[in-house]
Amino acid sequence: MCTEAVRKEANRFNWMIKGKLIDPIETDASVEKIHDSYFKRLWNNNESYIHEAGFELAWEERFQQERELIANLGYD
Repeated sequence: MCTEAVRKEANRFNWMIKGKLIDPIETDASVEKIHDSYFKRLWNNNESYIHEAGFELAWEERFQQERELIANLGYD
């Protein structure tokens, strides 16, 4: 099972390479594959941080949407 930290980091890597977050319906296995693949791709890329702009805001919006969905469905 993919931890929240790995999911966030995988989304950050995806943001830096593709400019968008990972689709929320992706399985944990897919997210882990994206994390590992993009980690290797970004390793020693000293300019990759330039493409992080806007990630934290997008991630926070996604997190709030998921929290609202869970609240509306009544899950604990």
